[in-house]
Amino acid sequence: MIEVIVIFLQVFFQAKQRLSVAWPCRVYIGCADAGKRINTIRSLSFFIFLLLSTQTVFAFEKLSLDIQQIENNDWQLNGVSLTLFDLNKQTQQLSLSIKQLSLPEPLSGLKFFDIQCVKFSWQENQIDCQKGKAKHDSKFFHSSPFEFSFSITDKKAQLFIQKLKIANGTLSLTAKEEGLGWFVTIKSKGVQLKELHSLLSKTDKKIDDISKGHVNADIQLTGNDNGLNTLLIKAFFEKVTLQANQGTIATESLDVELDLVAKLSDGVWKWEHRNKIKQGELYIEPVYLEIKDKSLSLDTKGLWQEQGDIKLQQAKLTHQDVIEINTEGLVKQKPDYSLDKAHISLDIKDLEQFSTLYMAPFTEQTAVEGIKLKGQLKSEIEVSQSKIKQVSSSFKQLTVIDEQKRISIDNGRGELNWSVNPDFVTPSHFNWKKLKIRAIPIDAGQFKFLLRQKSIKLLEQSRIPLLDGTMTIKQFNWHHKTDDEPTVYFEGEMTDLSLEQLSHAFDWTPLSGRISGYIPGVNYENKKLSIEGGLNIDIFDGTIKINKLASSGMFTDFARFYLDMEIDNLDLHQITQKFEMGGIEGRISGYINDLYLENWEPVTFYAWIGTPENDDSSHRISQKAVENIASIGGGGAADVISKGFLRFFDTFGYDQLGFGCYLHNGVCQLMGVEAAEQGYYIIKGGGIPRIDIIGYNTQVDWKVLM
Repeated sequence: MIEVIVIFLQVFFQAKQRLSVAWPCRVYIGCADAGKRINTIRSLSFFIFLLLSTQTVFAFEKLSLDIQQIENNDWQLNGVSLTLFDLNKQTQQLSLSIKQLSLPEPLSGLKFFDIQCVKFSWQENQIDCQKGKAKHDSKFFHSSPFEFSFSITDKKAQLFIQKLKIANGTLSLTAKEEGLGWFVTIKSKGVQLKELHSLLSKTDKKIDDISKGHVNADIQLTGNDNGLNTLLIKAFFEKVTLQANQGTIATESLDVELDLVAKLSDGVWKWEHRNKIKQGELYIEPVYLEIKDKSLSLDTKGLWQEQGDIKLQQAKLTHQDVIEINTEGLVKQKPDYSLDKAHISLDIKDLEQFSTLYMAPFTEQTAVEGIKLKGQLKSEIEVSQSKIKQVSSSFKQLTVIDEQKRISIDNGRGELNWSVNPDFVTPSHFNWKKLKIRAIPIDAGQFKFLLRQKSIKLLEQSRIPLLDGTMTIKQFNWHHKTDDEPTVYFEGEMTDLSLEQLSHAFDWTPLSGRISGYIPGVNYENKKLSIEGGLNIDIFDGTIKINKLASSGMFTDFARFYLDMEIDNLDLHQITQKFEMGGIEGRISGYINDLYLENWEPVTFYAWIGTPENDDSSHRISQKAVENIASIGGGGAADVISKGFLRFFDTFGYDQLGFGCYLHNGVCQLMGVEAAEQGYYIIKGGGIPRIDIIGYNTQVDWKVLM
């Protein structure tokens, strides 16, 4: 379509230029009885003389002037024929025919054939062609005959084209020239995109296939001797179905409105543009959008400077009720139209739809797959030399839902400020109503921190209500190294955390008591977690100290943990009252060395718990506890109780108890307080009534033991 426009503009606006004529030319004089042919240069003057001489003209029926070639530096006419009919009548008729019109590079592939002006007049200051017909031929398409007309005077010229058929549609053109200015209007209707693509497929390799759709367009161009200076396009693409870029882009029944206004002033193009998708389906890998009630539009305006740089005054992308993005900046032509600087404003009105439509396709098969968001978010982004330099974001009513139940947030609010500037000091903050990490619920709390380059630093201590107690985070630093996992440092303190709530969160056997303790420096570096010194936990009226804590693959599906643990003077009564094994009074101490867990399940360890030395607490054990412990060791204490007088006692005294396990390959190698004649003592009796529990099983399956 554009090539057709250019061709007619070339012909039309150069029609008044001085031409050079290639001779010989032939003049045909048609008489009533016979005709004569004149082949000399003088024939042109003779022909003109005949036209001007009334008496001579009426002596013939017609006069014809054939010119082999007319050309100038830009284009060429071949086979020009000018004929004057009905010379012997009162009213004469002048016609013009041209066999071929050829244009220079880069338009040499465009040809016009069989140009006819049935009604043609050539007066001293005016040339008119009415009821003109012509054919167009190029390497892109061939046209059936179309109608045209033109009028040329020494002050202005006009050209009209009608019924130019292209791609099963039609095209009309109106062109006017007056003084140094010109004006062109082009209208197309019902142009089928499938047919148009087949015509252009040899040169257009970006579009793979167009199966349906058509376009109606109105185009206006104005200019002068220096060229084009105004361009207006209004087009409507309807029911467009196509595939492009090897299937990475596709549409289905897409309706698109396009408006463009561009004006040239002082060597700078100023434009305003709008694309609006009203309905249909759009796929831009990997994002798929089905547009029904909420339209998608792109509005841009700016300046295209002489050196090729683009000053983007506004680029506004709007998905109705979902997201709005506004951008302004400068695009440098070299290298490769890179974004030199820009300011981007982002307003996500519906995070739920945004995360479903735009985020989910990018998070599939990643660590954050299955996470959905709700709420609103606004952000200001600064870009320099195609890289993000600074971000300021605020969000409210944030809800995070994770299908894998790794994290959830209810009613989060905050402000995030980030910069690559190492001297950046603008703080960020985040608060929430409810937060859940894995199975651990966290009550309302707040963080105040600094985001800078690839780092996060806690700016002040944060007291977080946790498990009916308090978690105090004293220090937290996070830094992401290039091409590596982040390094993390943490220091904090636990105060009165509910063991009952913790056991419920992890679906353990319900436990009672409180956990308090100081958490020294914890480091995560090179995918490994380590702890500086020991982690002390006050629990069951005693103390547990964790040493040599380490982990690898902590944030993967194959987490591994290593630690040593010291157990000091725990109250057995507090422990056993929450288990079904039966009640025991007394104290225990012990250790767990070389504990190794995979995905929170123990693989190997060496453990011992037993009565500490110099323990002066009451040592009593219930019948139920005796039966359960005896069943572990395979002893006969349960039979003795049930058959003898001991069955009349609810509890028994003991001197010492002790139990050890070496876990390997899912089997526990058992040991007791001391060796017996056969087996080992798990409980060595003392007091009245006295009872001993001797274990005979030296190996027990770990799951059975638990």
